[in-house]
Amino acid sequence: MKGEKNSRPLKIAILLDKFLPSRGGERYFSFLARELARRGHEVHVFATKVEDGRALPYQVHLIPVWNHPRSLRILSFRRNSTRMLRKEHFDIVHGAAESPAVNVLNPHGGVERAYLAREFASIRSPLYLVYKLMKRYLSIRHYLEVGLQAALYRKRSLKKVIAISSMIKSDIVRYYGFPEERIAVVFNCVDIGRFHPHNRAIYRDKKRRELAVADDALVLLFAGNNYRLKGLDTLIRALPFLKGDFPGQEFHLLVVGRGHERPYRRLSRLLGVSASVSFLGSVTGMEHYYAASDIYVHPTFYDSCSLTVLEALASGLPVVTSRFNGASDAIVSEEGGRVIGNPADPRELASAVAFYVDEKRRDRARTVTRSWMEAYKPSRNVEETLAVYYEVVRASSQ
Repeated sequence: MKGEKNSRPLKIAILLDKFLPSRGGERYFSFLARELARRGHEVHVFATKVEDGRALPYQVHLIPVWNHPRSLRILSFRRNSTRMLRKEHFDIVHGAAESPAVNVLNPHGGVERAYLAREFASIRSPLYLVYKLMKRYLSIRHYLEVGLQAALYRKRSLKKVIAISSMIKSDIVRYYGFPEERIAVVFNCVDIGRFHPHNRAIYRDKKRRELAVADDALVLLFAGNNYRLKGLDTLIRALPFLKGDFPGQEFHLLVVGRGHERPYRRLSRLLGVSASVSFLGSVTGMEHYYAASDIYVHPTFYDSCSLTVLEALASGLPVVTSRFNGASDAIVSEEGGRVIGNPADPRELASAVAFYVDEKRRDRARTVTRSWMEAYKPSRNVEETLAVYYEVVRASSQ
């Protein structure tokens, strides 16, 4: 009987702010929508901005919003998305964005109040911290965002929450008192076929030549679009410690992603490590960069569940990240990763990275980290998500 209930096709709406699958975080929802449609479910995606929706196995709907001011955008999104969703009967309204029509909430960005605490912790300058605090707490938008998020967790129509890591689950319970038994942890997933240790033999030498990186250099890779929040300052400050501890070893840091480069270039010059840091901007083919690198370093102040960490692990790289990254759930032992306690401490970070200077440890990590990610296959993510859907449908029918 349970098997029958868990096999009937569902009518599913996925609610997002923007649906641009060519960008990192939104690729997951493109994958999920395709997989759900492939399994026979009727899938509709609602968003304020979408990429070309032709020849897709699901329907895409554009939500009209007022873009300015930001507070009006929030309110118009909430009103218009709710109106559109309630025009049809959906078994499941899976919301990565927030709306009263959502019955399964999936906050990929985490919890706003938890994020803000870590955002402010990432600021080193006292003056800039005061500026950011005033800008945030004197803003109508702030109280609107926090208030609406809190109100959504209190709504009876919200049946289940899908947290993408145990850290996010803990934050939801801590900040909103949402019942723990109504939160399912469905861990993030990545394409473990695309990100694989065998890429090392295919791409490593060619990519290193393109980047003008010496064969014997130990390459550290960092990827992120918010340099400050992701801990790039701490990583650059860790380089002199590494160079001092291993005087015969050349280190080279590759910085991938969009961000304000100028202060970090200046910092690297002041510390005398500018020749060891390459700012590459936005790139395509991240699997080539994992293949060219030796250690992935992501000392983030807040990340709900970093996809780059999971991609690096799937690619066979040892990873160093912080306890404020939900993706640290995937790091089982020091054989394949280290989790630091304070992302603002360059000495702690350097010590964690130094653990993998030993080539034998990196070789061992290639097998270990890959085995960890084999447990988080994309098919598992879909099955666990569907299990949540059917639980909500059964509860709604009682």
